[in-house]
Amino acid sequence: MIKLIKLFAMLLGSVTFAQTSLVTGTIDPVQEDGLYRIQMPQEMRSYATSDLRDIRIWADKGKQVPYFIQPTTDYINTRVSDFKEFSIVSSTRIADSSATYIFKNPYDTLEKAVFLIANYQGNKSYKLEGSNNQKQWFGIVNSGQLNQLSHSTETSVYKSIHFPLCRYQYLKVVFDDRKSLPINLLKIGMATTESVAVVPIIKEQIPVKSIEFLEKDKRTQIHIRFNRPQLIDQIRMQITSPELYSRNASFYTIKEREVKRSMESYRQNVASFSIRSDKDLVFNVPRSIEKEVYLEIDNKDNPKLQIKKLQFLQEAVYLVASLKSLETYKVTAGNDTLTFPDYDIFDVTNTTKSILPIAKISSVVYEQEAETTKESSSIWQQPWFMWCCIGIASLMILYVAFNLLKDLNKNKIDS
Repeated sequence: MIKLIKLFAMLLGSVTFAQTSLVTGTIDPVQEDGLYRIQMPQEMRSYATSDLRDIRIWADKGKQVPYFIQPTTDYINTRVSDFKEFSIVSSTRIADSSATYIFKNPYDTLEKAVFLIANYQGNKSYKLEGSNNQKQWFGIVNSGQLNQLSHSTETSVYKSIHFPLCRYQYLKVVFDDRKSLPINLLKIGMATTESVAVVPIIKEQIPVKSIEFLEKDKRTQIHIRFNRPQLIDQIRMQITSPELYSRNASFYTIKEREVKRSMESYRQNVASFSIRSDKDLVFNVPRSIEKEVYLEIDNKDNPKLQIKKLQFLQEAVYLVASLKSLETYKVTAGNDTLTFPDYDIFDVTNTTKSILPIAKISSVVYEQEAETTKESSSIWQQPWFMWCCIGIASLMILYVAFNLLKDLNKNKIDS
């Protein structure tokens, strides 16, 4: 009986493992030892979890290589002009806990603030609240992040934060100091800012499975499908005619929800923007992970736009790791049972050093191809085989349970 239970456990484990999709990429050999930025290709990222917790780097003999993900904001510096300082009403600090700054909003509405911060190695988390009486506070930003907090030639750095438009008279920024040293916030104000990329920020094109156009009620509806759920950061268009145009567009997805015990579809708007002949046809959209998306263009009484090219792009992700020359490294992703790794490298590495050599991932291999054709599938990869295994396992459980009941009844009669 014990042997049967063990056999069932092994069978169930093998079925579960077979359903786990993994993708593996090989890092091209590097010439020198040191830190590298490893660009994760789009075809690997589409198999990874949305929060990238399942990424692992492996050296020879299956040894894990510590790494951290460097956000795109680390590659951007902020230039400031016409700085106008706000009045800081109060500042308090609780050791090893938090630092709080309350400043007055001199405008009717506000959606941006600029911090002047003394050079600091590392990142800093914050939250932002608003109030009209400094007694009752309301949330504005629940979890913000400041990155690249040092300047190469100056002793301080300007960092701008953007938040939903508000009209609170007072704003309170609270920095989280529980796991990092406090920053020295010198000034808060408003300024004209310009973002400058320290290194080129690469955007990779997402392969599209199909695009369908539908003209209805003076609107152009475009239905886009991808092979897998994809993270979308930007949309680019190329329009050939008419020569002059100005149209409103909506970028949305179709979701489902339960209403009165039945499922109904509804439209969830992701972004709205204006398509104009006198503007660049490049549109940054809030990050969303979707397999199917829709773009609707309101033509009013105008002729429809002749769209020659429609592209969807995502910002490249970089892993920072210490690599040795002439060693072989592999990167894996796609196992959603993994949790975030806890490595020391982020805490002891100078993350402000953005200009690092790039190591590329090549030879991407899929352990379990999506939508594998029946002709190329082995017998144990067929759905009917899996269900047969589950059926056999169920019969084994019933057999074991029947014998247990039979033994119990026999013991009762003997006693």
